[in-house]
Amino acid sequence: MTDIQKFFWGQKTYCLITGASKGIGRKFAVEFARRFAANSLLVLVARSESGLVETKDLVKNANADVKVKVYPTDLCKPDPELFLQMIQTSLTESGCNPADFDLSLIIHNAGSVGDVSENTSNMSNPDKWQEYFSLNLFSVACLNSQFLKVFSEGSVKQRSVINVTSLCAIKPFNSMGYYCTGKASREMFFRVLAKENPTLTVLNYAPGPVDTDMVSEVISGTGDADIKQMFVNLKKEEKILTVEQTTNRIIEVLENGKFESGQHVDYYDE
Repeated sequence: MTDIQKFFWGQKTYCLITGASKGIGRKFAVEFARRFAANSLLVLVARSESGLVETKDLVKNANADVKVKVYPTDLCKPDPELFLQMIQTSLTESGCNPADFDLSLIIHNAGSVGDVSENTSNMSNPDKWQEYFSLNLFSVACLNSQFLKVFSEGSVKQRSVINVTSLCAIKPFNSMGYYCTGKASREMFFRVLAKENPTLTVLNYAPGPVDTDMVSEVISGTGDADIKQMFVNLKKEEKILTVEQTTNRIIEVLENGKFESGQHVDYYDE
């Protein structure tokens, strides 16, 4: 744990969150903003403009002193130039420079579960693979690169990257070939990033089974009866987490700072 990690909250922060129009991304936006210093800048990215506007309103209710910018963006189409322009525009329109902030933070939350009706032995469509990885890895890598280009080493006191990962990144589950492969490769990308950049704080956070559209998607679409029953039982036994629960947990993790940069930290880890 570094001294920088100990004082994560209460700083003037530039924070970009993808998948911020609903679910975990929305709750992160609201609760993180509540803990940011005045004149922090929160940049919300997702496909749904109406969802982003709703999130913005919730953020302003939580902390009226935080500036909020929304950018409806289709992350299925990796576009490094667009990503760079978005970050630079958010600063320019807010009258800010990177050096105005104590902390720069990017949260890679956007993602999809993929086709859970297929087993890996049938996953032979390269276009389907391309489409899945464009959203779940390629856009992530491109956006992250542009973010670190703007917030380069020394431009702010602290730079942090959070990747929303999953138990599926480290454990295989039937019918979830796309999701497990995507999460595993994405997590390894951020582990390499952490190793290459010792001044960067990187967290791979697995939020646990959260009550979001993704869980419903798996239950309704999985081609594996055991996986379906597992999620049905989790819901029946009320073991599915709320977005509030997992958000409170990551807030605690960041506050304590008791993780190695690049580490996989699960909701259930002590």
